[in-house]
Amino acid sequence: MVIGSINIDLVADVERLPREGETIGAVGFQQHLGGKGANQAAAAARMGADAVMAGCVGDDVFGPQAMAGLQAVGVDCALVRTAKDTATGVALITVGRRGENTIVVIAGANGTLAGGDVERAACAMADCDAVMMQFEVPDAVVLAVAETIARLRERDGRPLFVLNPSPFRASAVPPAGTVDILIVNEIEAEQMTGLKVVSPADAAQAARRLLPTLRAGGRVVVTLGAQGAVALGGDADTPLYIPARPVEAVDTTGAGDTFAGALVAELCAGRSTREALRFATAAAAIAVTRPGAQSSFPRREEVEPALDGAPEAAPLVERG
Repeated sequence: MVIGSINIDLVADVERLPREGETIGAVGFQQHLGGKGANQAAAAARMGADAVMAGCVGDDVFGPQAMAGLQAVGVDCALVRTAKDTATGVALITVGRRGENTIVVIAGANGTLAGGDVERAACAMADCDAVMMQFEVPDAVVLAVAETIARLRERDGRPLFVLNPSPFRASAVPPAGTVDILIVNEIEAEQMTGLKVVSPADAAQAARRLLPTLRAGGRVVVTLGAQGAVALGGDADTPLYIPARPVEAVDTTGAGDTFAGALVAELCAGRSTREALRFATAAAAIAVTRPGAQSSFPRREEVEPALDGAPEAAPLVERG
């Protein structure tokens, strides 16, 4: 299950990203389905997972579009609520010619998600292997999910709590010992630890600092964009590093969500951390060669052939 945001992405293609206060002309415009929650649910579904989405859309023209897009890739939307007199969440995205981007998110209906929605989802949560969350919803929802999962786990140890704290804010961080899998990029890792993260070695240091805040047996994964990713914990006693597959990036929007959805789908299917990292990295490499978020996500049958010759995760060699 993914509990989180559902957006429509409005994308301006530009030769370069504008500087503060600068007005530039766009070379193209696109509209895509997005939202970190919806993206991760769609990515997991495309990898073959049974994905359930819990969230809110507005009663505008974008709401049905967002729902239809998720359902088209096999996401169960029975727990998606339509908020009355509210606009669906929107992301305003600027994409440069090298695939770099800036994103401004308008919460819209995502901001109406509340503790009652978590309670309504609790029974379905109990049947899930993992519940994924991000920070594009109110703090109270994140904390309610953490509390609900802790209560459910008293019975049979399920589900795993997967957290992608993006966009990061300290007020939404769940209590220590509740998260099982923490997925952060270099910026979020720095915000959570105070450590500058610009290299795999830096990511390993950040992961070591974050791991004790997780539930026993937890995993930390730090993504580094074009440099790949570092993982620590679970069945990885030492930091694992996997380089990114070199590709010509068109649009990096949603790449992290592709990685997260694919990674968790593979872990839930019983794959090792090494195997899941390799699969998720290959999936993200395909996604960045296409425009948009959900429209760029590959299907499982596209990722599996790409594993031939793809980089493998290996213990990180740290110097100094």
